[in-house]
Amino acid sequence: MQRAAASRQSYTRAVFRTHAHLADEAAGILVAGGAIGCAVAGMKLPRAREDKTVALEAYFDRISTAELSRLRLMMERAGMLADAARDSTGHGGRNGSVRRIVDPGWSTLWMKRFGPFRVGRRMLIVPPWKRENERGRTTIVVQPARAFGTGHHPTTAGALRAIESLIGARAPKSILDAGTGSGVLAIAAALLGMRDGLEREIIAIDTDPTALENARVNARLNGVEKSIRFSSVPLASIHRHFDLIAANILSHTLIELAPHLKRLVAPGGRLILGGFLADEADEVLAHYRSPLRCLSRKTHRGWTTAVMARAPR
Repeated sequence: MQRAAASRQSYTRAVFRTHAHLADEAAGILVAGGAIGCAVAGMKLPRAREDKTVALEAYFDRISTAELSRLRLMMERAGMLADAARDSTGHGGRNGSVRRIVDPGWSTLWMKRFGPFRVGRRMLIVPPWKRENERGRTTIVVQPARAFGTGHHPTTAGALRAIESLIGARAPKSILDAGTGSGVLAIAAALLGMRDGLEREIIAIDTDPTALENARVNARLNGVEKSIRFSSVPLASIHRHFDLIAANILSHTLIELAPHLKRLVAPGGRLILGGFLADEADEVLAHYRSPLRCLSRKTHRGWTTAVMARAPR
């Protein structure tokens, strides 16, 4: 037994206490600084009551004391670190405390954290190893991978709820999922359309080959691989309009892509924007308000989802 344990990979785990609504932003800094992955200890499902501070665990193959201090300073200057004295996570020690650990079997351990859960009024997200059905809900199978978007995160859940509402009210014939990640938004649009007996064109794009691979796997798991066209084509190369566009991306990317996304919205069309914090919303939406107008703006667990509209001709 000791010999088997010794042959397993070991990692350095650093724990940072961060404000819950900034955990994703903090994880981005840590990954950019060399972390191979991050996780919130005891992550909760949607609708669960959120703690104000969380323990963000970052895993490194190896990291020096100087590198760790630099990352801690960056997060501190950005206002991301919570006061350890007031921490409610139950994790002792100071921010950035480290420990060398042996791989606890992550290849299967993480599966315990992802079970079926409801989103909106009509959707049930399930992993492939625990498929379930619920009367009145459309089951969406998602294989968690590196690509973003299992539906747990409030940005993905917010975008899913917006898609559910708009598909039910407007029946868009053409849909673009910009930055598809896991493909869950495009898949939801396809499945909800099938349930309503509607046929529509759905295109999902992403510049990350890994994301596209994961999205295609998920589309096959849901039997909609022929209903969605996945592509790595950049937005700048698309020269047509869509009745509905979903862009669940980080704030700086949404600002950068604003000229292209606005151009692609058809007259009378809708644009779902997500992936930004509530205190970033005004800045993001300012880049879209001409010629679009904001129809709705909803914030959940610190993250905002907005629906923009182009006037009909």
